[in-house]
Amino acid sequence: MKKNLAIIALALITGWACASEEPRDERRYDVKGKVVSVDAENGTVTLDHEAIGDFMAAMTMPFPLKDQWAFEYLEPGNRLNAVLVVSSNEYWLEDVVISEAPAPLDEDTVPPARLGEPVPNVELVNQDGAAIRIADYAGKALLITFIYTRCPLADFCPRMTAQFTALERMLKEEPGLYDKTHLLAISFDPAYDTPEKLRQYALDEAHVAADAFSHWEFATGTPDAVGELARFLNLEYSGEDENIVHNLRTAVVAPDGTLFELHTGNSWTPDDLLETLQTMTP
Repeated sequence: MKKNLAIIALALITGWACASEEPRDERRYDVKGKVVSVDAENGTVTLDHEAIGDFMAAMTMPFPLKDQWAFEYLEPGNRLNAVLVVSSNEYWLEDVVISEAPAPLDEDTVPPARLGEPVPNVELVNQDGAAIRIADYAGKALLITFIYTRCPLADFCPRMTAQFTALERMLKEEPGLYDKTHLLAISFDPAYDTPEKLRQYALDEAHVAADAFSHWEFATGTPDAVGELARFLNLEYSGEDENIVHNLRTAVVAPDGTLFELHTGNSWTPDDLLETLQTMTP
């Protein structure tokens, strides 16, 4: 024990001396994985992670977690992005971003009473700063999905955007159907996703032409407005800044303003929605 204490003391003295000369050498790696277990008492999270660059093969192992706030949200099954910091004989995760793993469609269903009910006519603000309401699209089939522009997980918000991008292209090939539909991507991160940021995101990430916003809009709103619509669609999200934990919802609103169809998770395809639209808007 005395020998170990002496080694620790020497390491601390050496570290102090080196700190005055140059910063500690740290290596940083992006980490993506699925949460297997959480040990808040010991400050660790066990991840089934992908290969970490040229540093580590894919495996399941525990990591010390520096971001203490995350223990309030982490649950087995969550998807986690973080930065692995390796310094001398220490390593830890920081800059954590958590997302809820999408549930299979047959395990997360909409209560039957929701289908056929009027969708809340909440007021939102689109990418041009203009006020819009759900009722503005009466007479058309309205497709709604939820995103936030800083979401880093490819299977979550970026996938929703990519699928709407593909659907938008498909609809353009059917002018009659295009005129009877409207797409709406709603952010639940209003503090960051201002109209200006949503517009730039649409142009850069969704490849929406500036003259195409009349058919596909990007919007946000007050926490109360977005929250009311989210609760109606059983969308759950929490946290702030880049640390938002959320699930996924994509809705089809009938021309009369009632909920026609609701997809949970990310397993739906643009072809699925196109078939629905072809059926409901002959």
